[in-house]
Amino acid sequence: RLMKVLVISEHYFPRLGGTVSYVHETLQALSDQDVDIELWVPGPQPDHWAAEGVSKPRYKVVFIDAAYPIGREPDKSARYRFCALANTAALKRAQSSDAPDIVHVAFGLFLMEVLDTDQLRASGVRSIATVHNVPPQECRRVSPQAAFAQRFAEDLRLKAVGWKNRSRLRGHDYDGIVVPSDQVRDFLARVIGGKQINVVGHGPTGALLDRVQVASSRRPTQGSPVRILTAGGYAPHKRQHLIPQICTLLLVAGVEFEWDIVGPAGRVAGYWSSVAAAVAAAGLQDKVRVRQAVALDDLAALYSAAHLYVQPSIEEGFCITALDAAAVGLPVIASPAGALARITRASGGVLVRSQAKPLAEAIVNFVTKDQWGDAKAQAMAVRQTFAWTAAARDLKALYTKISGQG
Repeated sequence: RLMKVLVISEHYFPRLGGTVSYVHETLQALSDQDVDIELWVPGPQPDHWAAEGVSKPRYKVVFIDAAYPIGREPDKSARYRFCALANTAALKRAQSSDAPDIVHVAFGLFLMEVLDTDQLRASGVRSIATVHNVPPQECRRVSPQAAFAQRFAEDLRLKAVGWKNRSRLRGHDYDGIVVPSDQVRDFLARVIGGKQINVVGHGPTGALLDRVQVASSRRPTQGSPVRILTAGGYAPHKRQHLIPQICTLLLVAGVEFEWDIVGPAGRVAGYWSSVAAAVAAAGLQDKVRVRQAVALDDLAALYSAAHLYVQPSIEEGFCITALDAAAVGLPVIASPAGALARITRASGGVLVRSQAKPLAEAIVNFVTKDQWGDAKAQAMAVRQTFAWTAAARDLKALYTKISGQG
C-alpha cells in the first residue's frame, strides 16, 4: 500500500516565502514518489487557488479555520489556536482507521511545541519535524543602523526568543529531525544534543525556472552596465541595507551597474522604507530600483536580465532565492549563511563576509577579471546537484525507516 503521511505547516499559500516554497515543492515531489500526502494548514480556506504561476497541488490540502488574518502576520494567540486545533485533530486521526504512518511538521516551531508526539507514538504513529533554522536566527526586527537603545532592546528580545525556542525544540521527542543545511544541523546539535538530525537539501523554484531564459553567458555586453539582482523578503538579517553602501564603493571603483532589489516588504515594519530612503539619500535612484513583491513573470524577467546575483545575508536556513539564481546560470556573490557556501561554489561565484567593503570588492574583482563562465552548463550542473526529486527520495527513505515499513 501507499505510505500515508500527514503533513502540518504554519505557512502556506497565499503567503510568499522560502518556507512556503519548501512545503509545496517537497509535497509535489513526494506525491510523485507514490506517497499519499495530506497537508493541514491554517484557514480560513481561500475562495480559489491563489498561488500565481504555481502548479496546483497533487496532494490533499485541508484548511483548519483558526481565524488567521488575511494579508498580515498572525499574532501569537492565532498561531497557538491553529496548533491546538491541529494537535487535537492529529491525535484523533492517529486513533482512527485512517491513521497515517508518519506525522510531519513541515514548518512551525509553535507546532513543534504543541504537537503531542508521545500520544501519537502511543497510537503507533511516528513523527518528524523540519527545523528551518534555530531562533534567534532570522528573527531580527531592528536594523543594525538603528539607534543604540533600539539595538540594545532588540538584543534582549533576541536572547528571550532564543531561550523560548530552544525550550520548544527540546520540549517533545520527535522520531526524526530534518534540516535544510549543514549549518542548521550544527546549530541544532548544540540544542538537542545527540538526537538524529538529517540534512535534506532543497531544489529551485520550478515555476520561476520555467519562465527564465538561460543564455550561454551572463557576461554583460561591452559598454553596458552590469545588472545585479538581490531577491527575497526585506529583513535585517538579509542586510539589504548594505546595498547603498556597496553601490557607493562600486561608483568609486568605476564600475557601471544597475541593481534591482525585490521581495515582500511586510515582514519587518519600516525596514523596506529605510532601505529605499538610504538609496535616495545616496543619490542612487537612477541606478538602484528598490522594488517590493512583483508578479512571477516580472520576477522571471529580472532573473533573465541579471548578470550577477548578490545575497549579503548573515542568517539563512537555506536560501532558495540564491539557489534559483544559480539554477538559471547567475554567478552568486554571497556571505556564509545557510547553504550559501555550497550554492556560491556551484554557481562559480564568490563567498565573502557580509560587509559593504568585501562585497563591493568581490563584485569589482568579478567584473574586472571577467570571471563569467558557461551559464548553461552551470545551470544544468546546479539543477542536477539541487533537486526536489532527490530531496523527496531522501525524505521517503527517512519515512520508511522511522515508520518501520522498510
